[in-house]
Amino acid sequence: MPQSLGGTDELENLALACHRCNERRYNFMTGTDPQSQTEVPLFNPRQQEWSTHFIWTALGLKILGVTPIGRATCQRLDLNDDWHDEQFIQASRQLWVQGGWHPPQSDPLMRSV
Repeated sequence: MPQSLGGTDELENLALACHRCNERRYNFMTGTDPQSQTEVPLFNPRQQEWSTHFIWTALGLKILGVTPIGRATCQRLDLNDDWHDEQFIQASRQLWVQGGWHPPQSDPLMRSV
C-alpha cells in the first residue's frame, strides 16, 4: 500500500522500482483491464509471480499482460511507453537485447509477434 494511502516504509511494504515506474504507479492500487473493462488490482511484485501475469514479445521489446492484472498494469504504468517518451523504453530494451542482457532468461518469451 502506498505511503500516501497509509502504507508504511517497512521493507515488506516496499518494492524496488525505477523512477519512471514509481512515478507512473503514483499511489494507484487498481487499473482497468482494457479487454474486459473491469477494475482490477495492479500487479504486486511482493505477492505475485511476474510470469503468471506477463510475457515478453518475441523480440523482447514489449511486455504483454496475459491476465486482467497484467493488462491493467501494462496500461496503467505504460510499461511499453506506448503513450509516453517516444517509446524510449523500447529503444532501451533494444540496446539491452543487443548487449545480451535482456530479457531475463527466467522470464517467459513469446515464440512469435
